[in-house]
Amino acid sequence: MSIVKRHLAEQEERLVLIEEICIDTGALVLDTATDEVYFSADEAAYKNAYVAVFQAWAKGTIKGTAQQIFDATKSILED
Repeated sequence: MSIVKRHLAEQEERLVLIEEICIDTGALVLDTATDEVYFSADEAAYKNAYVAVFQAWAKGTIKGTAQQIFDATKSILED
């Protein structure tokens, strides 16, 4: 696998894991009927999502640098 493909695969895996954490913490809401993801209005859930994501990163569940984790989380919660 080329380095570019490996980096893209790592980024995709990172985004999926972070999105799952954001849903679990209530920062994002998953509509199971349509598989659509919506933003929550709960500011505390957003803060909890960042905490949970960085805890998962610290445990080694999510790979990447701290900056990559922050940027990915921010992109998911602000898009």
